[in-house]
Amino acid sequence: MKKILFVSMALFALVGCQKSDNQQQQQPDMDQRKDIGHKLILKSLNDLQNKDLKSTVIDLETSIKINPSEPEAYLLLGQILLKVQQYDQAADFLEVAARTFPDNGTVFYMLSISNKMIGKKLPAVLAARHSVELFQAQQDRDNMLKSAALLHDLIDMPDNPAPAAPAKKQDIAQGSPD
Repeated sequence: MKKILFVSMALFALVGCQKSDNQQQQQPDMDQRKDIGHKLILKSLNDLQNKDLKSTVIDLETSIKINPSEPEAYLLLGQILLKVQQYDQAADFLEVAARTFPDNGTVFYMLSISNKMIGKKLPAVLAARHSVELFQAQQDRDNMLKSAALLHDLIDMPDNPAPAAPAKKQDIAQGSPD
């Protein structure tokens, strides 16, 4: 009887050790993903500095796929979409980013701008208001004031303004059209 109890305890101990080994094996995988994602972000910044927009976008999209929990890649890609005046694409992308990072005031600020530029006043106002609230809760006065100014402009904006003329429709990952 004592032998059976001893063998049972030894098996439980081995099973417990096996779980720890599996958990340790999974941890480096996440660390590796974070490291690869960060390296891709750094590469995208270098590509951007070299004015290689196509590579920049591909690097950021890959970084997001590898490590979707890193907001920096979303923020950079959102800024690029706004800068190249791909407002519809920016709004769609930033909507996903807002669901992924509901406590990031910068994402909501950029979402508000993209919605403003495509003439979607109500979504723009809601995103700007949320941005103000987030920055206020984080006691980030400068960004809160910027978001408040955007919100003020949106409230004063006519209900049906002509949306900003979008850049020629293209997939920026494909490069510039001929």
